[in-house]
Amino acid sequence: MHTLAWILIALWIVPALVRTYQVARYYQIEEYQSARFLRWLRDRRTRWFPRYIAVPMLIGIVISAALQLAKIDEPALHFVLWVIVGGFVSRPEPVKETKKQFNRTPRAKRLLVSASVVLAFFIIGAALFTTRNMDADTPQELSTVAIIGFGGILLSPVALVAGNQLMYPVEAAMRRRFREQARRKLQDSGATVIGITGSFGKTSTKHFLAHILGGQYKVLPTPKSYNTLMGVSLAINNATDGYDFFIAEMGAYIPGEIAEICQLARPQISIVTAVGPQHLERFKTLENIVKAKYEIVEGLPPDGCAVFNGDNAYVLGMAERGYPQNRIIVSQEGLPQARLLAENIRQTIDGLFFDVLDRETNERHPFQTRLLGLHNVTNILCAAAAARFIGLSLAEIGMRVSVLTPAEHRLSARTLPGGITVIDDSYSANPVGAISALEVLKLYDTGRRIVITPGMVELGDLQEEENYRLGMRLPDYATDVILVGVEQTRPIQRGVHETSFDLSRLLVMDTFEAARSWFQTQIRPGDTVLFLNDLPDTYL
Repeated sequence: MHTLAWILIALWIVPALVRTYQVARYYQIEEYQSARFLRWLRDRRTRWFPRYIAVPMLIGIVISAALQLAKIDEPALHFVLWVIVGGFVSRPEPVKETKKQFNRTPRAKRLLVSASVVLAFFIIGAALFTTRNMDADTPQELSTVAIIGFGGILLSPVALVAGNQLMYPVEAAMRRRFREQARRKLQDSGATVIGITGSFGKTSTKHFLAHILGGQYKVLPTPKSYNTLMGVSLAINNATDGYDFFIAEMGAYIPGEIAEICQLARPQISIVTAVGPQHLERFKTLENIVKAKYEIVEGLPPDGCAVFNGDNAYVLGMAERGYPQNRIIVSQEGLPQARLLAENIRQTIDGLFFDVLDRETNERHPFQTRLLGLHNVTNILCAAAAARFIGLSLAEIGMRVSVLTPAEHRLSARTLPGGITVIDDSYSANPVGAISALEVLKLYDTGRRIVITPGMVELGDLQEEENYRLGMRLPDYATDVILVGVEQTRPIQRGVHETSFDLSRLLVMDTFEAARSWFQTQIRPGDTVLFLNDLPDTYL
């Protein structure tokens, strides 16, 4: 190869590196898990063969072929053609909307460097190999170089996977040091560790328990939804000293992940809120979910305490295994085996009202909270059970519950100027929580009751069925339905169409931005809007 070909290689490496940077955001959203990222890439053609790249390339190939057929073989002309095409494919990726920006962490930067090196070596090596027998700076050589550059652009997501593999020894060593630092720091703190897991409800329960214990103790909960091994380690390493309790939310996508967190944190109290189809797409079976969640119980010492939501059959089955000796079952459905019961439950616009009975001590106390959603009764009971084991009375717990606030984006209601009510339940959605949120929406009757939702995701083989059921139920609660994502919400659309719902009040929009624009322009005083679930960028 000679001058023009080398320059063209350098120029076409640039769009390949640009796309590597753009796609790295999705790799980060998938938590650097190559299998999950490759599944995401495979699931939609536009992700691995994007039109905005393919169309300019096709036009370039057609023009180059036409020039050669017309015997116009001037190298400079073909060089300019491929430079122009390279400029078009270097354009930023068209994205409907971005809710989670790429976080340029040290790990992300290391990944980008390694992936860029892999990609550059591939493009240069492939170009040298394929043009080794070609005349220098001919239209054929320049076209070949451009096609290889195009291939490099398409393979940029794979370069991220290869770069991640190359960096694995480095990242593994750094993670081991980071975890060991967290383990020693937590051990030195002398704090009692409480672990919380469940298919849903774990973040709210963590938030409630931290608030309840915070009245008498210094409490460190993992922030937001930091529930992975590294997230828990980060929470410990970033904390100041002097806390009495560390509350660790523990999540998992495969069996074994919660066991690793338990080996790090060594919980003395564990809470299991629920088992359901949330993340079934990754676990494949409910049995795998049960196995993964039970690891938080197995991680307890024999004298530890486990709290179980007895109203969930899978969780009740865990309690019936008999470990550890100290087990507290809670129920709002009158379960005979339960120690803590919620009775006389009422839900109004002003919040939840119920009595809590401790069957072991026969203590009863009225609870009231401005929280909404009947599922929060169970979350409060789980938190109260752990607090009871620690030594708080029901009266002390009830006083703290009376001033509880919802966790961020989890069924929080606020009234805007003009009498418009917004119910924000946009963090996630599952079949149980969705109906609970709709029950709250139904409490409001001063105007239209509007649901804005993309439906539920990560439910595996049950996703279509559960979204169809949601569509069938929506007319029981809502006067207007705004669905986000044409393809994503087809099962919901089908469910709504099979009811007597006025279809003129069903709208399907492409993005959340469009739904928000509708909300800002069409909402009227007295209306209530429920934002039910949001989607990560990987589902757009």
